[in-house]
Amino acid sequence: MADAAPLPRFYVPPVTGRARAAWRDGHEVPLPPTEAHHAARVLRLQAGDAVELFDGCGASAAARVVHVRRGEVVAVVESVGAPAARPLPHIHLAFAVPKGRRLTWLLEKATELGVESLVPVRFERSVAARGDLSAAARRRWVAHSIAAAKQARLVFLPALEPPCTLQEFLASPHAGIYGDLSTAAVPVAEALRACVPLAAFYVVVGPEGGLTAAERRAMDAGGLAAARLGRTTLRIETAAIALVSAVTALQGG
Repeated sequence: MADAAPLPRFYVPPVTGRARAAWRDGHEVPLPPTEAHHAARVLRLQAGDAVELFDGCGASAAARVVHVRRGEVVAVVESVGAPAARPLPHIHLAFAVPKGRRLTWLLEKATELGVESLVPVRFERSVAARGDLSAAARRRWVAHSIAAAKQARLVFLPALEPPCTLQEFLASPHAGIYGDLSTAAVPVAEALRACVPLAAFYVVVGPEGGLTAAERRAMDAGGLAAARLGRTTLRIETAAIALVSAVTALQGG
């Protein structure tokens, strides 16, 4: 017998001031406008259809649509899932911003891999325009991240941190690794084996123009270890996902 098709999933953020959604059986939950549009106009859901809800903070629930009208969709909670905990290590990805669709791809794949936070960092040789870090761009980031979490059936969304300079990022110590092509860097597997397993682990990826000597010294002093991914020069998004995947595999996440 074939497995049942997975239920449509919808993101409903927790009420402002709450760490996660406080759903209970019988609770009616209105879908946010963008999710309601997707449910009613794209999926053509009707009253009685079963769905899943998640809040991006670890809460989930099985629900059923009870109202579809004039762009509004309401579901009633039938069963609340057990609160989830993020798997260890909690991976935080700081990265030079690539342009256009490459950034979209990075956000989607980092979300799928369970990254806890995403930090856009300005390096000396960063090439992305200032507009790539605008408020409108950040709203698009959130939308892509939500779509990736829905597809991957995750219950957590990564936090999208405000853009900062490398100096601002390193204002507090960050244990982890940064990608580096210099001869001083060791292979990523070796770098990770030398790291003590940590609850919070930082991965830093610089611009395609490379890191300056001053940036390397600053990251070394800030608690990050240089790690090399082979002999080729990788694009930002490729290096980011490769490093996060290595941490997930070798640090037990």
